[in-house]
Amino acid sequence: MKKVSYVIIFTLFFSLFYFTNIDTTHAASSSQLIIINKKTNKLAYYNEGRVVKSFKVATGRKNSYTPEGSFKIVNKIKNRPYYKLKIPGGDPRNPLGDRWLGINARGTWGTTYAIHGNSNPASIGTYASAGCIRMYDNEVRWLFERVKVNTKVIIINSSKSFDAIAQANGYKVYSKIKSVAVSKNSPQPANTSISISTKLTQNTPSLYRFYVHNGSKWTLLKGYSTVGTLNWKPTKAGNYQIKVQVKGKNSWKNYDDQKVISYKVYNPAVVASIKADKISPQLTNTSINISTQTNSQKDNIYKYLVFDGKKWTTIKNYSSSTKVTWKPTISGTYTIKVQAKHKLSNKQFDHEKTIFYSIFDKAVVKTLSVNKPSPQTSNTNLTISAQTNNQQYNLVKYLVFDGKNWITVKDYSSRTNVAWTPTTSGTYKIKVQAKHKWSKNAYDSEKVMDYVVYAPSKIKEVQTSTINPTLEVPVLITVLTQQTANQQYKFSIFNGIEWKVLKDYSNSNKYEWKPSAPGTYKIKVETKNIHSKAAFDDTRELNFIVPEVKNTEQN
Repeated sequence: MKKVSYVIIFTLFFSLFYFTNIDTTHAASSSQLIIINKKTNKLAYYNEGRVVKSFKVATGRKNSYTPEGSFKIVNKIKNRPYYKLKIPGGDPRNPLGDRWLGINARGTWGTTYAIHGNSNPASIGTYASAGCIRMYDNEVRWLFERVKVNTKVIIINSSKSFDAIAQANGYKVYSKIKSVAVSKNSPQPANTSISISTKLTQNTPSLYRFYVHNGSKWTLLKGYSTVGTLNWKPTKAGNYQIKVQVKGKNSWKNYDDQKVISYKVYNPAVVASIKADKISPQLTNTSINISTQTNSQKDNIYKYLVFDGKKWTTIKNYSSSTKVTWKPTISGTYTIKVQAKHKLSNKQFDHEKTIFYSIFDKAVVKTLSVNKPSPQTSNTNLTISAQTNNQQYNLVKYLVFDGKNWITVKDYSSRTNVAWTPTTSGTYKIKVQAKHKWSKNAYDSEKVMDYVVYAPSKIKEVQTSTINPTLEVPVLITVLTQQTANQQYKFSIFNGIEWKVLKDYSNSNKYEWKPSAPGTYKIKVETKNIHSKAAFDDTRELNFIVPEVKNTEQN
């Protein structure tokens, strides 16, 4: 017995010598809690009703090694020696590390069971100790500086959350918000349904309350309930703040924690109108200014596109410009589209509007012709034809100028030819005017040609100065025709054997014939219009007898 007593006295003396680094000055704390869950090999440190931090730990190699129950931190020791192998405190070989948080487990007073560091970091997270709770050295130092003596320690083997374990052991757990999330990222258009959800740092039974600030005041969206989500549908644009407050079910506070996030809501762009400064249709290569009006010119951006029947072409990509100049070079019926979106919008477009616009090529007269070449006699049935660059869409008008007035033979129509029967001779101008059926011009282009119409020559009378010409007395033959202009005259003679031309066609209607020999003669007069292609238009023959000259000389 004396030997045993000496051992006890020596042990107490030795302990006092080495426990000079014991920290027992901290007051008891009811606001702190440590939970060690052997099932997960994790330690949670609570302060002021919330989990401050959690750590991986190592516990007993056998489940029974590490005691379970409710204990307290009874001492805090820096650089505790490892007595079994007489390794000084602070020695890198010391399996206890350099921090010791003694626990009064199984009737001990912090000398047997503790939360401490270790010299084998690979063991953390496993079942490796003889009953203590091992931590990484740097983490146990962090915990050592914060934990007070008399802090409650719960060691348990459980599938429950830390908060559930804490509350089951009478600790008031205050809720702490980890994050507030929205189903649709800011910004969003007005009248969009947005789900607001709250995530806590621990799965603690909690109550949730939601507020929104519209720039002037806070409005309660939903009072405290056990549901941590809320559907919010803002109807007006603005810069909002969403506030979520949370508290534990047993919390006496107004709220344990709160989080505020900002959220922008905008009015989607709405295209009110599209206008062109020139009324459709227009000629190709015409500069057309397209403008748009929306619900908010300053906040919206605009994109302009044109569809030519095959593909969409962007005239101008998104910008703040409310107008664009378009100069189409190809005819056709186009679709002009304006897409608008708010400058905060993430959509391809908020709204769009289209108009139709027709573009045409100027009509060009390519050919103008008459089915019979000029000249032609009056009262000849003629057909005037015209060819244009676009027979399908062009209109044609036919006119004739008679020397005094322009006369419309046929007004604008789609016909490419017209009948014309001139009744009066003269040099005409035939004109064709063409325009596209959409053109507002009097005409787009025209072509003019000359055309001669004549009346065949007609002999009215043939006058002679004498009816009995002689070898001494010539005869003057004068031809009078019904027309006086553009007449030609030809004089021929038949001497009984053959015809001979006395005078070929000329514009002289007179010929003086002086017989050179007696005899019976025929003189033929032929006339024609200078435009005539005939040998003659009209003819007359005159008969003359030229007597012999009698000898009146007396013997």
